[in-house]
This record gives sequence, structure tokens and C-alpha cells, in this order.
Amino acid sequence: MSKIDKFSGLHRDSKVSRNIEVSVSKKRSQDNTHQFKVRMEKNLEYFRRYHPEVYKILASIDLKNVELVVTPGAYDVDMVAFGKSCYRGLAREYSLDEAAGVLRDNPESKLIRTFAPPDANRYEKKNFVNKLLQEVVLSSPVMQRRFTGYIRGNFFPSMVFLGTGLGYHIDWLSRKVQIVNGIVIEREPEKFAVSLYTTDWAGICSRFAKRGRSLTFAIGKAESLQEIRALVSRSMTKDVPFYPFFSTYYNHLADVEIVRGVLETAKDLSVVSANWIDYDNEMVRLKNSLHNFSKDGQFIARAPDRELEKPIVVVGSGPSIDKRIDDLKAIRDKVTVISAGTGLRALLAADVIPDFQLELDPGNLVYLFHSGTDRELLKKVTLLAVNEVNPKVPELFKEVIYFLKFDNALPHLLGCESNAFNGCNPTVTNAALSIGYSLGAKEVYLFGTDYGFESEERDHADHSIYGKKSEAGVSQRMRSADAKKATARKVFETESVTGGTILTRSDYFVAKRSVEDLVFWLESGGRPFSVYNCADGARIEGVEWLSSSQLKEKFQAITINENKLALDRELVGTLLEDFSAGWLADKVPAVVRELERVSEFFGRLVRSARLDGRKDLCLLVNEIRQYFAEIRPVGGKPVTKELVYVHQLLSGSAKHFLFVGLCHGMACEDHELKDFLKTWRANFQEFWRDIPGHFERVVMSDLPLDQDPWANRTLFNADPEFEGAMPLEELQAQDEL
Repeated sequence: MSKIDKFSGLHRDSKVSRNIEVSVSKKRSQDNTHQFKVRMEKNLEYFRRYHPEVYKILASIDLKNVELVVTPGAYDVDMVAFGKSCYRGLAREYSLDEAAGVLRDNPESKLIRTFAPPDANRYEKKNFVNKLLQEVVLSSPVMQRRFTGYIRGNFFPSMVFLGTGLGYHIDWLSRKVQIVNGIVIEREPEKFAVSLYTTDWAGICSRFAKRGRSLTFAIGKAESLQEIRALVSRSMTKDVPFYPFFSTYYNHLADVEIVRGVLETAKDLSVVSANWIDYDNEMVRLKNSLHNFSKDGQFIARAPDRELEKPIVVVGSGPSIDKRIDDLKAIRDKVTVISAGTGLRALLAADVIPDFQLELDPGNLVYLFHSGTDRELLKKVTLLAVNEVNPKVPELFKEVIYFLKFDNALPHLLGCESNAFNGCNPTVTNAALSIGYSLGAKEVYLFGTDYGFESEERDHADHSIYGKKSEAGVSQRMRSADAKKATARKVFETESVTGGTILTRSDYFVAKRSVEDLVFWLESGGRPFSVYNCADGARIEGVEWLSSSQLKEKFQAITINENKLALDRELVGTLLEDFSAGWLADKVPAVVRELERVSEFFGRLVRSARLDGRKDLCLLVNEIRQYFAEIRPVGGKPVTKELVYVHQLLSGSAKHFLFVGLCHGMACEDHELKDFLKTWRANFQEFWRDIPGHFERVVMSDLPLDQDPWANRTLFNADPEFEGAMPLEELQAQDEL
């Protein structure tokens, strides 16, 4: 039996081994192809053991369009893709010349001009983590001048290889220069499969296996711009901030489309830190969950095998809901209406009672918003709330049904992750789409999901909490606060649903992108699922926009049938699971112990690390980043349910420390770097030292709901333990204004 036959479960009829073997064997004798086969075996075995996600792609690939060409007696080889030669028989020579050119074009003195470091305003919240971060930023000399770029030095913080080809260029460059964070993107998996014969991928990966280094693979079939962006975003979000802040791009074989997709994704990921949920936010969510789970209740479980005949409408609070509310009224009896977050008031003002009000936000602001709404109307609505919702909110509604998010560690801690919903973050629209899909919806229509505005003075529906016709005290404060934040955000143009342009902001744009990615993922799920946009705002890529006349025409064919399965209270009732008081509280002591252990590990790592320059900084940051990019054993201990939760608890704030330290450190001049790193290290160590005590004091408190200051917090308020924080009595009095 040959070595190919023996290899790791890949049989003679394996698509990878058979197709590549045939293309090689036709061109050269069996003796001369032996080395190619040995290299392929070694590479496949390596990916099987250390990169199973890549191996899965290779093991199922069907080579139809790409082949390796080996000419008898020739020193070099070629690759033919889609009937065309890629290298004209000189793959190695071409690749090494090209790689040498990349080094010449990127000398040590060349600055990396991407996105500026975060400023102090980013960390103005009054809690002890943001206080430490703000001190670091204020100590940075970079804040005293205009940002001109990051100083690289004699290494590459991040190198993005756009296209693998036969891999010679990646092998050569990774030998010649030190790369801390390497990223390999290939949108034609067949090319990557063929490179297994020519390139020692196991050897390349071993260079990035050293402490503080990393190599990310983004391999997948991607033809359209949307598919390229989804591939890159899915694979490289965890590489922030190395990508895109410190990335040097190497475009192999001049693939224009992949460059376009990667650079567009870079703009999205440059603001991904805005969605890192910090420790303070996590504490609010945990305290709310403890209160919500302190009494018996129910949560809804997933039901993947159902098919709902009745369409679902999800309503946000974008300005276009005001002019399209009549469209919604015309189809009201034929759909299930889910009001998403602040979209509720716009509906109630138009005499539309939704079937469900969906809440994702944990802040006390949600309670203040709803407490100013007609209580009689609220008692007609069923609340569908994440377990983290402010515990005073459920009391306002007819009833509450909780749901759990799979992308939250709490269900894992509780042992019920199989009943949690995936893809709910970061917006309430995402949550509505995810839940609707998981419960069997086939069609979803979006109203008020504008993600843009024609005028900066009117970026929400009139009756929403930010709208001009909402006169509650909290609404006035929110408009004022939002206007202040909006002036700090850059307003820019994006494509509108009608083909022109519309204004948007970074937070809206990121939210739009998240919905686009979720819809793309859901519609690829293997069963009928379609999303339609009925909001007159920014174009949601991949989602068909319907004008009023198009919507009317579409629904004329839909008849009311009482026997049609719909997402109603009766159906939901068949999917409920019970939970009991103490469900979560019993798990807290073990979490405290795990938090103490993990904090000691990272505190010691930061304290003992060498920090004599930029490379040391990159290596330390990248080492810690990898612990929070995916859940890894810490300190030699196995991954437990408690570690999964502690990872979530710390991840956002830890990433912010890495983000601030890396961006400002790499922008410092040589003579400035030492003092800045001293401040950054000291504050990072203080974070690890103080976090366990803070957590234990907060979560082990037995204060009832009406006395717990954490349950009364909005974005206006400080951490209750923050120096100068407002006493509970004043906090409650302010909220009543």
C-alpha cells in the first residue's frame, strides 16, 4: 500500500490526493513526483492535527479548475487555473522576485498609514477600567500631535498575503523577515490545495508557532464582493487590532477583487472595537441576570424543525417608519409583528399593537423608556427579552419570556447552550432575525431599519426615545447625549435603497454590516429563508428593497388562513423551558475562584514580559490577544464552563488594553516609547490585580432589586463603586425627572 493510501484517513479516492496526483503524474515519472507526494502528505497531516477547519476544506475539495504542471527536466513548475497559466512555467522564480520586490517597497523607514489610535474620549465612562485606560491614552505623546502613521522597524507587525498561489512567496518572505501576525487569504481553495505539493506549509506554520506569533488562514470559495468580505470578516475579526491597523498587504498575482474586498472589510473592522463589550457592561448584564433568575420563570428554546407560514415583520425606530406605517397597517393581519427595541413607541403612536416586544439592551434606559409609555398598552404586549434585560422591565408588560444568546457564555455556564439562539449580537434586529429563523420563519420584512438618515436633525422616528415628538425627560436627555456623541462621529455617505446616497455614521454602518453578514449566513442555511427591506434608508446589501407598491403587490397573493402556523403566543408556549430560583447564583462562587486564577496568570505575564521596544510590545500583545481570540487553557488548566464565562467577562476590557497599548506604542517616537510603555504596563497590571475583588464585591452582594444601584444604571451614570458616583437615592430621583 502506498503512502498516499495510508495517509490519515484520506483514501485513494480522496479528491485532494487523486486529482493532484493525476495532474502531476501525467507530466513526470513516478520517481520524480515522489517528493511532491511526501510534501503533500506532511502538509495534510499538519493541517489535520493543528488546523482542522482548513483540513475540512481540503478533505472535501473537488479539483476541477486548477492543476499543478511539472515539466520533465525543468527546474521550475507552473499552475494552470481555469485554463490559463499563472506563472508561464516559472512559479518559483516569479514568486521569489515578487517577494523581494515587496521587501524593497516596504523598507524599515516606511510608516504604516492606516487608522489613527483611539483618543481619550473613547474611555470617558466613569468606571475603574475606563479610568485606567484613559490615563494611558492621556500619557501618550501621540495625542499631542497629528497622527502620521505607525513606525514599523525591522519586522512586520502584520502581513496579509492576498492569494496563496503555489506558496513560494509566503515561504521565502517568512524566512527573510520576522512577521508577528501573518494572515493568508485565498478565495480559490483549489489553488491552496495544489500548493500542498509545492510548499512546506508545516514549516511555514512552525515559524509562526513561536511565542507571541500567529498565522491566520481565511480559505474559502468567494466570487462576489459580498462573499469576499464575509470570508475576510469571518476569519479575521479576531486579528484586530493587528489587522487592519498594522497590516502590510501583499497581493500575489494581482487579484483586484480580493484587494477591494479586503480593504472594504478593513474599514469595517477598524471600528470593531466599538462592539467589544467591556467588563463594566458585562457586570450590568450579570447583575440583571441574577435578579431575573432569582425567581422561577421560563425561557424559549430553539425549534429548528418548524416552518412558519405566516411572515414576520421586524420594526425598528428609523425615520422612515413614520412615512411607511400605513404600509405596515395594510398587512397587519397577515403578519406577526415584532417590535425591536425603541421601535415600540412609533407603533403604539400609530395604534399598531405588536405581538412581541423584543429587548436586547441591558441598561436601565430600557426601563425608563418603557415606563413613560401607556401602561395599558404595554399590558397587551408579550415581552421577549434576553436574560440580561433590566429586571424592572418585565413588570411593565403583559408577560415576559426570556431567551438566551448562544454568543454569550452564560448559557454555557448554565449548561443549556443547545437551547440558545446564535447570531443575536450586536443589534436587536440581529436578534429578531436569528430568533425568527430558528423558530421556522420563511419570510421576514424589515421596517424602520434605516441605518441612515437624510438629515442629521432627524435620524430616528418622531415618537422614538430619540425622536422630536417624545417629550419625556429621559428622551430629552437622550437626544442631548446622542447629539453630543453624534458630533464626535464622522457623518459620511452610503448608498441608499433608491440608488442615490444617504447619510450615515460609523455606528449605524457597523450595525448595517452586521445585519448583512447575518442575512447572508442565514440565507445560506439550506432551507427557504428570505429577508425584505421596507425601510427607506441605506441599502442593505443582499436584501431586496420593496417600495410601497411592490410590498402591496407581494401581499395581495397572501390570504389569511387561521390554520397557517404563525409565531404567536400559542406556538411559543409549546417551546418554553422552566428555570428555578438559584439557577445562576449557585454557579457564582466557582466563577469567582476561576477569575482569581486567570487574573493572576495574566498579571504575572504582563509583569514579567520584556518591553524594550516595539517588537517586544507586539509579541506580548499578540500572545495575550490569542488567549482572547479563542478560549484557550490558561496556566495549564483545562477549559471549564467557568473559564468560558470568565473569558467573556474579561475579553472586552483586555482587548481594549491591547488596542490602546499597541496603537499608541507603535505611533510613539523612539525616545518616547519607554515612558509610555511604563505607564501602560503599570495600569494593565492594576487591572489584573483589582478585577477579582471588584467582581466579588458586586456579584456577592445580596441587595434586593429596589436597593441595588447596578439595576438603576444608564449610560449617564458611573459605576456605583467609582469615586464620586451618585448615591442610589439621587440616581433614582434623577431618573424620575
